[in-house]
Amino acid sequence: MNMKTMIPLVIALVLGVVAAKMGKDMMSKGKTDPAASMKLTKVAIVKGDIAPGSVLQETDLTLGNFPAENVPQGTFPTTAELVNRVVTTQLVKGQAILDTLLAPRGASGGAQAMVPPGWRAVTLEVNEVNGVAGLLAPGCRVDVVQTIRVKDNDADGMMAKTIVENLRVIAVGRRMTTVGPEPEQLARSVTILATQEQSEVLDLASRLGTPRLVLRNTLDDKTLGGKGVTVASLRGVRKDEQEPSSVAGAFLKIFGDPSTRPSNTRTDKTDKADKTTKPETAKVEAPTSPEPQYRQVEIIRAGASTNVRLPLAPLGPMTGGAEKLEPVPGTR
Repeated sequence: MNMKTMIPLVIALVLGVVAAKMGKDMMSKGKTDPAASMKLTKVAIVKGDIAPGSVLQETDLTLGNFPAENVPQGTFPTTAELVNRVVTTQLVKGQAILDTLLAPRGASGGAQAMVPPGWRAVTLEVNEVNGVAGLLAPGCRVDVVQTIRVKDNDADGMMAKTIVENLRVIAVGRRMTTVGPEPEQLARSVTILATQEQSEVLDLASRLGTPRLVLRNTLDDKTLGGKGVTVASLRGVRKDEQEPSSVAGAFLKIFGDPSTRPSNTRTDKTDKADKTTKPETAKVEAPTSPEPQYRQVEIIRAGASTNVRLPLAPLGPMTGGAEKLEPVPGTR
């Protein structure tokens, strides 16, 4: 092999080795763990899923690495201070434990640990209709609507009203967590958190009827204070109006409401005058007979002339002789 052939082969071999080295270095640099160059800190986390009301044990805890600049506020650097603390909400595997997720120190485990100070846990009986078809789960937010009977002018005296709003469900039946398979049977009770006053309202509503739970969005925390709906409002009748009887209703439907008709100014003035002045008593005069009118007639009998007066209007059939005629005064 001559020199002209060896020189290109050597140059190609050297270039190939250099390229391979550079590629290996670049691949090694790309595989470097970013966490190795990041400052980490250890915080307490849970090894598995923890149900609400559970008491933490040492076997439930471990330490995990978190970026120092992204550590949540309220975490714990060790597991020792978390032993025998009660969990108030559901925790999942690998979740960092925050102080806001735990009951105060010394609190007992169970459902009572999930009730904040000043609140009460109230259980309502539900079925598929008033329990949102069994779709409720721990953590949901609900309103409570009650239909009651009131004493007013509404037909049947029925009213539907939202009595309490934005209550959190802490248990459906005896289930206080959403982890695990769904129960096959529909729960017959729901436990919610309420104030003492709301608890009294719910108990009274349960005595009067069957409260209906209404599901709302968890992020919706507005309380609107429902005004209630009556039978009259469904019919389009205002609450301050009495519903007319069948006869009056038919009259108004055909002829309209007289109070809404345009009034005549002259008639209104006359009516007003009649109402303000006392009417005078009409004078009734006794009927008088009209004065009879007579006609003078001369009667000649046996050569003798006599003047008599005859009435102009006929008074009836005239019978009798000349003695019925009235002689004119001063004549024979």
